[in-house]
Amino acid sequence: MKLILSIAGLALALLSQPAFAQKSKDTLRFPVSDMEAGIDPYLLPGTFHYGWAPSVYDNLLGFNPVKSEFVGQLAKSWSQTNDTTYEYELRPGVKWHDGQPVTADDVVYTISYLIDPKVKLRYKAYWTWIKSVEKLGPNKIRITSKTPVPDGLMWMAGSTPIYPKHVHEPLANKLDFAAKPVGTGPYRIVKFDKNTGIIAERYKQFVATPAKAAAGIGRVVAEPINDSGTIVAAMLTGQADAATNLPADQAAALQQTGRFEVTLTPPALAYTFFGFPTKGAENVKALGDKRVRLAIAKSVDRKALLQAQYGELADQLQPAEALCSREQLGCAYGKSAPDYDPAGAKKLLAEAGYPDGFDVVINCFPINNVEATAVAGMLRAVGIRAAVRQHPIAQRVQLLSQGKVDIGYYGWSGGAMFEVSSQLARHFTSGEYEDPVLTKMATDTFTMMNDAERRKAVAKVLDYAYENAYVFPMLPTRPILTHTKEVTIVAQNEIRASQVTAIHEFRWK
Repeated sequence: MKLILSIAGLALALLSQPAFAQKSKDTLRFPVSDMEAGIDPYLLPGTFHYGWAPSVYDNLLGFNPVKSEFVGQLAKSWSQTNDTTYEYELRPGVKWHDGQPVTADDVVYTISYLIDPKVKLRYKAYWTWIKSVEKLGPNKIRITSKTPVPDGLMWMAGSTPIYPKHVHEPLANKLDFAAKPVGTGPYRIVKFDKNTGIIAERYKQFVATPAKAAAGIGRVVAEPINDSGTIVAAMLTGQADAATNLPADQAAALQQTGRFEVTLTPPALAYTFFGFPTKGAENVKALGDKRVRLAIAKSVDRKALLQAQYGELADQLQPAEALCSREQLGCAYGKSAPDYDPAGAKKLLAEAGYPDGFDVVINCFPINNVEATAVAGMLRAVGIRAAVRQHPIAQRVQLLSQGKVDIGYYGWSGGAMFEVSSQLARHFTSGEYEDPVLTKMATDTFTMMNDAERRKAVAKVLDYAYENAYVFPMLPTRPILTHTKEVTIVAQNEIRASQVTAIHEFRWK
């Protein structure tokens, strides 16, 4: 309450000052709270690149989830001549931001860079399926896979931006490219400085496709600001037009001034989930009993979780149905998390021999702390003495391997790609759930080329995981956007691959 009053007071004090609205100048001021050293999704993967990389770079393909079909970005045509061979023909006349033409040499160079054993990348495994890439002509390329992969086209649509050979190849330190990026996307980077920010201008030669809109605003200025209070002050003084994931009380206080709106970003593939890693039972014996795991799932009121996480905006949302979205190729499921049933949970606990509950720790990332804390309270209501322990994202794998995660409440991007393979790999082939039947079922889907058959197989994988109470979907991940009343987002209600809204999707009303 004190914060709301202080912000409201500051707003009143500022009413006599001139506004700094930038719609008339066609300039969006959008503070960055997670500034990286550059824009390079290969060397600097993370939340930051989801907002900027799609606006600077293009892939060969895009994907239209509404029609469930691939569309061209840099490629005007493409074909899969057999289970392991893909051919692409580039759109003529496309130019890099520096005016040089895009050719097959750029594509061959980019793919060769990604699969070069000497090039170290955090997510190198994304391209290990590629055996070779070759130039067939000035604008034609062939990519050959080592084995049949159902997601070969999707990797070219979701996670493989093409880089300019003439700029990237000569650089001894490839991070230099990240700081001075050159792409073909909707925005051209005019300035990039980690300490002072980014200036981007609309690239007028960009041609929109059904998978990627043209830039809707002429200029974007992004100042690095890590403190939410400073961002709020910037918005109140007219130095910022939009911000994501402000604390709920600060967003509400801004809305009360009458100058700002608080909305959800478009729906996306990201979600949170509640899982019981196999090794957790080494610390908490009760977790080895399927009845106990199911009882815990029945103890969680997911609609109340929505309220805790999203406040008044929760009415616009529903709990996540599954560990994938039906818009993703290969996704299907028959079961979801059980209904909230605390009486049924207590009955199961008693049947399993734990009528008085037990002690357990829920591990989570800091960003998931609100949800995990709410879940801990729900478990305590049925007699399970739950505590919450946060840890950095980078420590998750290590803690799992050491058996130090009793229960995990985590968020995940859903692969940020309209294809289900990354979900199955993330959840069921990483050793988190030590069930050889589950691992084989998931692995078998990786070479199924027929989408209908693969959906049936994937549904069996997910249903098996639910039946054994290994992991359950919780909430969709929808960042909260606080913005002036002049700002909106194109196609607000259409699902995106990433929960982070790309810069080129912002518009003036």
